[in-house]
Amino acid sequence: MIDLLITGAVIVVTSACLARLLFRRTSVDVVHAVMGVGMVAMLVIPVLPAAVWAALFVACAAWMGVLALRRRPAGAYLHHAVGGLAMAYMFAAAREPEPTTHLLSTAHSPGHAHGTALTVVGTHSAGFAFPLVAWTLAAYYVLSAGIAGTDLLRTGEAKLARATELVLSLAMVYMFLTML
Repeated sequence: MIDLLITGAVIVVTSACLARLLFRRTSVDVVHAVMGVGMVAMLVIPVLPAAVWAALFVACAAWMGVLALRRRPAGAYLHHAVGGLAMAYMFAAAREPEPTTHLLSTAHSPGHAHGTALTVVGTHSAGFAFPLVAWTLAAYYVLSAGIAGTDLLRTGEAKLARATELVLSLAMVYMFLTML
């Protein structure tokens, strides 16, 4: 049930980000839209191979890194660089789903649905770095969701951007926890 709630929220927020691109095109808006589309691909239907998604998110992270060096304040750009690397990490750890009658299943836990179209390689451990990195990124996104949530309650402006951050951060936490 939570997988459907997270997937629905990501689809709604991604749709809003894509609609906002029609009126405003900042680099952060573009990255939100790309991240949302990538999450939808990971949660629902992988339209591209995982390696292509990983390369796309490495490119997004590099772009945000360059912008962080050029513009001030750099915090938002660095946050989105981390997001790009986190998405690349998830896609790099994923593999195409095996044929199954149930669309929402994962390979690391047969018969247990998590809601990802791409499955995490659970039978072939990635070593100690994989869980450590995943736990670190999950903790980072818990903090990010907390900050976005409090900012959403406190500030009267940029509600859509804060709501987007909140939903995408919670979705990142969910995806990392299902990968562990």
